[in-house]
Amino acid sequence: DDDYSGSGAFYNITPISFNERDVWAKYFGMTPVLDLTSNLINGFFAVICILGLVGNGRTIHLLAFSIKRNPFTTFILNLSLADFGVLTSFIVAAVVVAVLTLHGITHLSFAFFFLLLELFFFTYSASRLLLTAISLDRCVAVLFPHWHRSHRPPYFPTLLCLLTWNLSFFLSAVHFILYQTTNFGISLFFFQIIVNGLLCTPLMVVSTLTLWICMRSKPRHNQRKLLTTILLALLFFLLFSLPMDVFYVIEYFGSYNPLLMTVGIGCVALNSSINPLLYFLVGRKKRGKDQPRASYKVALQRVFKDEKDSPEDPKTMEEDQL
Repeated sequence: DDDYSGSGAFYNITPISFNERDVWAKYFGMTPVLDLTSNLINGFFAVICILGLVGNGRTIHLLAFSIKRNPFTTFILNLSLADFGVLTSFIVAAVVVAVLTLHGITHLSFAFFFLLLELFFFTYSASRLLLTAISLDRCVAVLFPHWHRSHRPPYFPTLLCLLTWNLSFFLSAVHFILYQTTNFGISLFFFQIIVNGLLCTPLMVVSTLTLWICMRSKPRHNQRKLLTTILLALLFFLLFSLPMDVFYVIEYFGSYNPLLMTVGIGCVALNSSINPLLYFLVGRKKRGKDQPRASYKVALQRVFKDEKDSPEDPKTMEEDQL
């Protein structure tokens, strides 16, 4: 009798019903109960998210203010912003769950949690669409290098990123409207199945295979660091997104697996946190005992140098050492 429905309940501060508590648990894999295992898992997720926020925040700052902008860094800057948004939704959700463990769930807190869900859906969709766009751009660059350099407009990455954010916002807005007018939940999984399973995943798989074949056939490619970084990012995304994709399909057809949801949330957090580490590991140079370690800024410069630049510029690469 107390099932949650309609926007009017947004401002109800009465305790939430049992059915709504189940809905709460589904979408972030977190349940505000005094359970040691759940709290430890949420704490582990929070640590991953904090590390990812630091890494993506540093990447955003360097690409926006410290490193010479080129068309490809525009993609990476927007991808880092999307990952930052995903991790922000997770860390705030973890804090909310920890607080509500002590104070209980109300309709108002459920409404706030739903807004976090929309932020997650918006930024996660943007992250996936951006990585798909990045992979397709690299495929065109390695298959048709002269056409890519000569005919791609300089504003194309900015325009494509803008379209990606608009599409992600549109999907989130449609889900919010359907939530207000119909039963909660189905629209979210339906849209995620379309965006993830039918659009992004096949394109990512094809792009990953194409880039891998190109790297194998041209071992001395002058953009090898960049291709390696993108290939690793694609592989990790495909690996870490699989549990969540499986969860979406299972949930859409009427079943719910809490363990799979928990694993899926953890994998998404790992994926949104790992890219800065990939940039650093691929961009650094092997060093001797007396050589200083390269800074993260230098690693980013090595990985994302302009395609028109020379393969290595010693002066550029040796500045800003720690």
